[in-house]
Amino acid sequence: MKIPRAASVALCASAIAVCTLGGTLAFADYMQRKSALQSSVSATNSAPSPLVVQGQHLFLMNCAHCHGDDARGDEGPDLHGLRKTDARLSALINNGIKGEMPRFNQKLSPSDVQALIAFLNSLK
Repeated sequence: MKIPRAASVALCASAIAVCTLGGTLAFADYMQRKSALQSSVSATNSAPSPLVVQGQHLFLMNCAHCHGDDARGDEGPDLHGLRKTDARLSALINNGIKGEMPRFNQKLSPSDVQALIAFLNSLK
């Protein structure tokens, strides 16, 4: 059975519209998360370092679904005002917490972990 050209064009146009809308909504969600987190970054950092900005992006992509878009906690705990050493934070990120938090040692590079720690340390 041959599909009429007009139906084929309409189907392609619909598919393109759906993909464009999906991409736009995903980008809008990312920007909203980024904006929420920027308001959480320490007030003393008028312009966050590139490492903190990279860590913020990594947080949004890997951690926000449990710790909340603003890192104030949701399923996971509030990450503001942490009193842990960088070495302890690195161990927690890399090894996770059994039954509570996944390991990220396979997903994040050592430099990614350092950026994430820099971001966490910037939260008040």
